[in-house]
Amino acid sequence: MNDGVVRYIFQVKDREVVFDVETEPHDLESSEAFPDWARLEHRQCACCPLSTADCKYCPVATRMHGLLDAFPNDASTERVQVTVEAAARKYSNDCDLQVGINSLMGLMMATSGCPVLKELGAMASFHIPFCSTRETLHRTVGSYLTKQYFVQLEGGEPDWELTHLKELYEVLEGLNQDFSKRIKDSSCGDAVSNAVIMFFATSVVVASSLDQQLQQHQAFLTNRK
Repeated sequence: MNDGVVRYIFQVKDREVVFDVETEPHDLESSEAFPDWARLEHRQCACCPLSTADCKYCPVATRMHGLLDAFPNDASTERVQVTVEAAARKYSNDCDLQVGINSLMGLMMATSGCPVLKELGAMASFHIPFCSTRETLHRTVGSYLTKQYFVQLEGGEPDWELTHLKELYEVLEGLNQDFSKRIKDSSCGDAVSNAVIMFFATSVVVASSLDQQLQQHQAFLTNRK
């Protein structure tokens, strides 16, 4: 597998579904035609800074379109074998289809070119599938604090208090609610619909209790019981 590409392979019943996802953000403009539910003006997220004059389609919706086409009638609880191949290693998981889609969806959204989600894009280069909420918290905060270190090196004012990260997750909570309405209009199948709910639920949990979760995480990182 080439650097900069993560491959998801789903063994679903009698077929194999493969997604190759580049870890660099996509260009916003595309010559491809997408359904009406993917148009930017269709239930555009309140936090979206994009203009319909410059961007015809929601960048996240264009990435999600392929998922909807791949799993139109599959049950969310159907057991599947998911293999994830990256340049350095390979992961494998026997799980519900919604779990595999949820993991893939996080990578797709972070690299979609969405100007709001681009702040999570740095983690795409270090993608780890099937993360728990605790692991997601560790990776997100760790990545953010590393970024603040470089901000300080360049003479900027670092945000060691995670103020902007907390604000970002509050914005993401609103984005999640708005995008869920868009997805409902897509007539997506059960597996994708439930995967969207799972993905957004993680963001809601982090946004609503980041300080509390960090306190629980503190004992692990400082060797305190």
